[in-house]
Amino acid sequence: MTMQNIRLERGDDGVWTLTFDRPNSAANVFDRATLEELGAHLAAVAADAAARGLVLMSAKDSIFVAGVDLRVVRQMSAGDLAVFIELGQTVFGQLAALRIPTVAAIHGAALGGGYEVALACDWRVASPDACTKVGLPETKLGLIPAWGGSTRLPHLIGVPKALDLILAGKTPGARPARKLGLIDEIVPREHLRTAAVAWLARGKHPRSLVHSAPMNAVVDLAIAPHVRRDVEAKTRGLYPAVQKAMEAVMGGAAKWHEVDALKREREAIGELIGTESTRNLVSLFFLQERAKHRALPGVSAGERAIACAAVIGAGVMGAGIAQWLSARGLRVILRDIDPTRVAAGMATVGGLYTAGVRRRLFTEHEARAGFSRISPAATEVPLRRMDLVIEAAVEKMDVKQNIFRRLDDIVSDETLLATNTSALSITELAAATKRPERVIGIHFFNPVHSMQLVEVIVGRSTAPECAQRARRFVQRIGKLPVLVKDSPGFLVNRILLPYLTEAARLFERGASAIEVDEAMLDFGMPMGPLRLIDEVGADIAADVAATLSAAFPERMSVPAILPGLIAAGWLGRKAGKGFYVHDAKDAWKPNDDAANLRTGAQQVVPLSREALAHRMALLMINEAAHCLAEGLVEAPGDVDFAMVTGTGFAPFRGGPLCYADSLGARRVVGELSRLAEQSGAHYQPCPLLVEMAQTGKHFYED
Repeated sequence: MTMQNIRLERGDDGVWTLTFDRPNSAANVFDRATLEELGAHLAAVAADAAARGLVLMSAKDSIFVAGVDLRVVRQMSAGDLAVFIELGQTVFGQLAALRIPTVAAIHGAALGGGYEVALACDWRVASPDACTKVGLPETKLGLIPAWGGSTRLPHLIGVPKALDLILAGKTPGARPARKLGLIDEIVPREHLRTAAVAWLARGKHPRSLVHSAPMNAVVDLAIAPHVRRDVEAKTRGLYPAVQKAMEAVMGGAAKWHEVDALKREREAIGELIGTESTRNLVSLFFLQERAKHRALPGVSAGERAIACAAVIGAGVMGAGIAQWLSARGLRVILRDIDPTRVAAGMATVGGLYTAGVRRRLFTEHEARAGFSRISPAATEVPLRRMDLVIEAAVEKMDVKQNIFRRLDDIVSDETLLATNTSALSITELAAATKRPERVIGIHFFNPVHSMQLVEVIVGRSTAPECAQRARRFVQRIGKLPVLVKDSPGFLVNRILLPYLTEAARLFERGASAIEVDEAMLDFGMPMGPLRLIDEVGADIAADVAATLSAAFPERMSVPAILPGLIAAGWLGRKAGKGFYVHDAKDAWKPNDDAANLRTGAQQVVPLSREALAHRMALLMINEAAHCLAEGLVEAPGDVDFAMVTGTGFAPFRGGPLCYADSLGARRVVGELSRLAEQSGAHYQPCPLLVEMAQTGKHFYED
């Protein structure tokens, strides 16, 4: 066998070191060849009667082992997958069965199979670096940990904590992982092997003493009902992998027998791999990976990296952007015209860092260092040394144009000028400057610290080099960019608005807020549309609706209920009342008074939740097709990736265009046409969908 993915060396002290180092790759992954190679190395170690221990390490800068090579897995037949899963279980079983103690010395991501191989070791030490994360995120891909993870983790840290990690697919950093018991010690990267050798002196882990007693009564009487209720409430039965993972974890904990437990894992993953939900979730993973590394072909971003930035506007968005950039090592100026606003913005930044420390995302030292990288400014300050300026002021074109005219005079020729607008024209804004080619949209989503997506909006005059530079910047700060051509509402808000306005329209015509929102929760959305309007604010929603209805009057309008809510002062959560009544503890209940604002239009026959959801989902599909037809983005995957990461569109459905493919264009067009006749022209199907229905094509032909 050719050994090329893993190096095995024996020290004079009798300690073997096994180093993962996949050639010509920044990451280590498990495929069949790597597993077979690992098995051969472990056999060699087992044959050494004088061996004192084994240390597993990685030679990569930011990856221990990233898990399974999904590109290979997605092409496997059911039979090949079963053989592959059993091979992994066998090899990791070899590691666990070694008579000598073993330690995983983790630097970088140890995820999925990468953490399962660490679980098969007796001990785990890890570096404190930001790139070091551990966990079993398989449920996010519609799978379960099947190389012993569903079995070994509960016996290491207990069933409740294991369920919390596995069912949610959490991947904590080193410090929270240490507290949870996922790793045993944190040491600097340069001392990992030394620390690992020290742990070898402890001998084999007394795994047989850790949660190994049968737990039938505990699981069945205490844990199981609570977990089942919680899982069902959160997933509404839409994610079969979560259910399977729960069964595998609790079954293995209740009746500990390794052979049976591993068989349970194999059977579960065999059932999941062929499901539409899993295929869609795996496809979304690849779309995310594409966004992390994608670039405009043949276009240079220049050699000057963005190291310092200014944020103009210290409101919630501006402060959130400043905090995120400073946490990624950039020096930031936070500028506003009012000292009170600047102070409030810095308080927001401080609150974000405090929350990050509480959640163990930062140490106290890291939070203080990040906060100190922000310079507040209530007066005009020199910006010629800024690589990037992001305007995050109020959503009014004249205000933004005045800001950009002034920026034109006080920044250098190399400074990239960006706006965080969610709907206003980049092209029109750029026209107010002397160099429109360097103006671009960099639209963060709220809240900045938790939303992955960033729309990079290219105006008609934006230079390709500036677009490339902006996309590289977004990738470097750990966000996922999607490149969008300038158009009213851009991509996400453009598709989201018909969905929100249809929800408001259905409420106007007699549907209750609870029924509308529950319908979309059953569909798989993370929040109902009327709750979302309350979170955004009825005034903001009405402004965006007015902008888009002016651009697309044939299918968009401002629902009459929104001006009514605004006139009553019921703007949503920020006002304490909207479609719902919100209290100080963030509890909410329907606002019965909102029904009195209905315009008296003819009410529809009561619709089932399924029918309500179908109407709203069809409008998202239709507008997504319009966006693709207009060339706002390059491919269907851009639309689906943006909607899942930007709005939480039911991930297991793959995004609106993927969902359209599952329904079939003919059915989508037929139902849109029927609704257009019955309920209004805004349902009129997009010509692209009509053409696809006639030709039998799909958005994803492969």
